[in-house]
Amino acid sequence: MRVAPPSLPARSRLRRALARLPFVPFVLAASIALSGTVDAQQSSILHEFLPPDPQENLSWSTTTIDGDLPAAVQTPSGIATAPDPRRPPDARNLYGGSTTDDTPESTYEPDRDTRRPNVENYEDPFTPSTAPFKRLRAFDAVLDDYTLAVRDKTLRPVPIGGTLAPGEETFYGDFSVGLVPDQPVRIPNVGPGSRLLRLSSNPETRIEVLRDGADNWFVRGHDRKEVRLVVQLGIPRAAFGSAFTDVGWTELDRLVPPQPTTHRAAFAQVADAIGISRAMRPRDVLEKMVGYFRSFEPSDDPPRGREDIYLDLALTRKGVCRHRSFAFLVTALNIGLPARMVVNEAHAWVEAFDGNLWHRIDLGGAALNMESQQDDRPAHQPPPDPYAWPESQDSGQEMADRARNDAGGQSGNAQNGGTNGATPSPSATTSSSAAPPEPAPAPSATEPADPNAPPAEITVGEVGRDVRRGLPVILRGEVKSGGSACPNVRVDVVLRSTNAPEGIVVGSLSTDERGAYNGPVVIPRELSLGEYELGLRTPGGARCGAGGTK
Repeated sequence: MRVAPPSLPARSRLRRALARLPFVPFVLAASIALSGTVDAQQSSILHEFLPPDPQENLSWSTTTIDGDLPAAVQTPSGIATAPDPRRPPDARNLYGGSTTDDTPESTYEPDRDTRRPNVENYEDPFTPSTAPFKRLRAFDAVLDDYTLAVRDKTLRPVPIGGTLAPGEETFYGDFSVGLVPDQPVRIPNVGPGSRLLRLSSNPETRIEVLRDGADNWFVRGHDRKEVRLVVQLGIPRAAFGSAFTDVGWTELDRLVPPQPTTHRAAFAQVADAIGISRAMRPRDVLEKMVGYFRSFEPSDDPPRGREDIYLDLALTRKGVCRHRSFAFLVTALNIGLPARMVVNEAHAWVEAFDGNLWHRIDLGGAALNMESQQDDRPAHQPPPDPYAWPESQDSGQEMADRARNDAGGQSGNAQNGGTNGATPSPSATTSSSAAPPEPAPAPSATEPADPNAPPAEITVGEVGRDVRRGLPVILRGEVKSGGSACPNVRVDVVLRSTNAPEGIVVGSLSTDERGAYNGPVVIPRELSLGEYELGLRTPGGARCGAGGTK
């Protein structure tokens, strides 16, 4: 198998040759021989790879090649390096045009599936990484039937330009958009009150960025084409974690319109259960509400019996992130707190407004694990959470930290570890209600291997002969134990060398109900020169022991 160089600048082009050794039953053995680009006559290295130095870029205040973005910026989370604005749009991961979720008319319908989801596919466009808090769809109105909507759908231009203000921090954004002629296409932003400092598109395209009354962002162009947008954003750091101002109800009342009269009786029951009233200060009400909705628990038994989904969720305290956020929003608006519910393909949370600043508040209920890009971007470090968490903390931040720290877990790269190789587009991962996907069967990370089960045996299909470092190679095969299929187990892909005899996990796949796996794994760009052996292993599951290739 030959590993060809990725499309990189001349100084960093490398050629790799991958020589595949014969397969034996349940064993995949392959060596990856890496070398510099070699002259066939003189055997001399023509180009030496020089990795970029973010600290150098920061010290010299260098810019990206188009001169529009700073090449690196210092953030509270570390040095962030700008995306390369020359890269073309990624047709596999497009925001736009394909579902009703992309339009300003998007709505959200609550559901009663209170099971805790296990694995979520998540596309993270920001540096520092804000996973899982990409702000994609926000709702600030509750209709008579509890459908959530945007109260003011008017789209207004987002100004471009300016510099960071005191108390703000900055982020880079990098995402591909499928433009629809003269139609707004939804794009993510980094948080409430984001400002657009710089914008670059490839190919260069005449576009405008717009926002609605709930601070959802859209981009509108005049031609049908795919573009890649690279942006620099600024946002008040306090929006990610700060105490609610001691404001009075009078100041907030003008910000919250009258709520449906059909909700009054239900709200009164929930307010009584929480122990809140307008006799308390708004910030005290908010604190009690956060504590109450963070105390919810996932449940395999859907809450029913009251013929009112708000009451069923709020009074039983059952639900994951989207149920908590929905019930919080209904309660907040009815008592007079300006609030929003925010959802993306992996998580949901709320925002509350004190008349001066929108505060992001995570109510927990996050998935067990999250499939996301794991790369060298710094993880966003928000300010301390001003509200207490229960002992069974299941916050979105905790889920993201598990994904980053799980070197060989289910939470692989969007290319290295999508379930069965599926890397759905950001638009396609959710339904019109923007609810996270149905819970996946529990993987082996949460189901310890049966010590009495026979060891797992992994078979491997044909591996492509021509791969490029930095791009995916497809792996497929089966995992069995004692002749029976091993469903829903993790399969780790490992590279071993003399310098790394224990192996480097470069990604993970999952088996389906038949014990089959089929998906892409990327040979890392940053892999050191040398020879490697490619192997597969699994920790097993409830019906299968651990095992792997030799």
